[in-house]
Amino acid sequence: MSLLLRDHYVAVLGPDKAVLVRQRRGWNGAFDLKTEAAYDDTPAEAAVATLGKLLSGPEVGSGDLTILLSNHFVRYLLVPWREEIASPQEFETFARICCEQIYGIDSGSVGRILRISRERADSPRLAAVLETPFAGALDLLVAKSRLNLISLQPYLAAAFNRLASETCGNSFFFLVAEPERCCLLAAIDGRWSRVQASASLDQPQALIDLIDREAQLLGLEADAMPPVYIHAPRQARLDLPACNGVKPTTLSLLIPATLAGAADHLLTMAMAAT
Repeated sequence: MSLLLRDHYVAVLGPDKAVLVRQRRGWNGAFDLKTEAAYDDTPAEAAVATLGKLLSGPEVGSGDLTILLSNHFVRYLLVPWREEIASPQEFETFARICCEQIYGIDSGSVGRILRISRERADSPRLAAVLETPFAGALDLLVAKSRLNLISLQPYLAAAFNRLASETCGNSFFFLVAEPERCCLLAAIDGRWSRVQASASLDQPQALIDLIDREAQLLGLEADAMPPVYIHAPRQARLDLPACNGVKPTTLSLLIPATLAGAADHLLTMAMAAT
């Protein structure tokens, strides 16, 4: 079979359930499958077990797989520029050390660097880090399936790349508001300036409070507030008041007509990988 005609599966691991969708490869790229299952145990272990059940379903054939991870599973940090770092391997080691210092976790649990942004020299880089046991369990699980893992993505990065990377400009706030977990990216003058994840409700006042707090931490005056972009998978029509004089712009992902009857926020998230 031509690689261009392989079916593409997208699995989204949320904090309390997993969703798997299939997009047929062909002339119309139609979506024809959606399965889901709730977790029975703690999120990380249960997410792996639940994904295994979905991938082993009789309706799942061969193809390519993208896994999107809810921001509940990922740690984000800005890694400062160090001129003496000479290779990607050295940078990954340095990023893990920075993660340990920020989050205070054991070195044995800090594992794979999922994403490191490409930036100009002397600029901080955005890194997304996944704990080693979780990453290894996902690798082993997919290796036993009929699918080929082509990408393992943190949702913050996937949503930014799909919705905002080409439109935000050099200065902006970009906020991803999942239920009970919000992640904010800020860039000022073309440099990453802030990444912050917090347990926060995806409700208007909570989001505005979060943006306002981060603007204060960056020392931004009201007349220097950059554009604000918000993506809330559960609320496509989220309408927020102005924050420091700037009206936030809501960015949405559309559900295909063939899956519209089964829409929920995890399904919306899956569209970031299609």
